[in-house]
Amino acid sequence: MKARVKELAARVWDVPAIEARYRRLLQDGIAPRRIDPAVIAAARAVIFDRVQRRAEEYEYLSHN
Repeated sequence: MKARVKELAARVWDVPAIEARYRRLLQDGIAPRRIDPAVIAAARAVIFDRVQRRAEEYEYLSHN
């Protein structure tokens, strides 16, 4: 846990891009989309990494 906190503290945050994505999310919401389950299974790790990174970015933005 401490290593993860240090990693997040050392990360360079692209605040303007995060703010733009956050505003778009607030304004438009999450667009519904149908993705082929095979594509999801093949890209599972990439999808999870992207979701985790976005969550960390929004958390950073909400506390700063």
